[in-house]
Amino acid sequence: MTIDTLAGPAHVLHRLAVGVECLDAIVDRPVLTPVRAGRQVPDRLLPGRRAAGWPCIDLQTSGPARFKLTYRPPLPKDIVLRVDDPSRRYVPRRFMVHPWPLARLDETIRQTYVPVRSRLLRAWLWPGAAYPLPRGTTVIRGRVMRAGGPARWSRLTAVGPTNEVAGRAHADDRGEFVLVITHPGQNPLQSTVAVDVSVRAPKAAPVPDPLDRCADLVVEDVPRSAAPPLPSDLDNDILRGVANPPDYVPDMTAPRHLTVTVGAELALTTDIVFVPQP
Repeated sequence: MTIDTLAGPAHVLHRLAVGVECLDAIVDRPVLTPVRAGRQVPDRLLPGRRAAGWPCIDLQTSGPARFKLTYRPPLPKDIVLRVDDPSRRYVPRRFMVHPWPLARLDETIRQTYVPVRSRLLRAWLWPGAAYPLPRGTTVIRGRVMRAGGPARWSRLTAVGPTNEVAGRAHADDRGEFVLVITHPGQNPLQSTVAVDVSVRAPKAAPVPDPLDRCADLVVEDVPRSAAPPLPSDLDNDILRGVANPPDYVPDMTAPRHLTVTVGAELALTTDIVFVPQP
């Protein structure tokens, strides 16, 4: 198609289907270290040999943690996007997105334009085992287990003394987590903070794929944004990773009561054992 400009008709060669922007869930700012993003496709559509553990077509990069997917037929109406960090600074995430139909975009060039922000996926990423913690961070580091193996992709919440959320964490495929206490909710003169840590995880234990560590990672459905986007389209609990996925259930056991020294790391010497509620 073409669009009219002051210099005359211009041929449109690239149309944005989805833009991806990764943010650090702790500092609430763009991720500044390289991560990888791709669109999951069947093996028959992968160019050349399949990369180990990466059944995806890489998205075009626009920075260390910014990506774009352009319209290239055939582009399905529902797409699974994966964001991963091979260095394990961040825990991977997967999303189901629903791009605007190309025909709808063609119509809106002449009528109501669909802004780029209406095609933007903002993904908050949570610390992984290799996350670069600044000095003076109050953090709990440990592992969640279930039935003798890691509680893959579990999520943890720490509640402080004022019954407010003091911190959250996503565990990785090994069950390892890094829970940063961001809102201790206490007298700043106190040297320790007491928190109750609870766990949620899939009701049925995920079955790992030896060739793809993220094959069993939950796919979180992200509704298509309005045009122009509402504030809740670009910043909500699903994107931030604080909403509980539908198949995640609480732990049967009571929350773990832990006391953390402010400005220090508490490395748990025993694993947290997750027992799903029936």
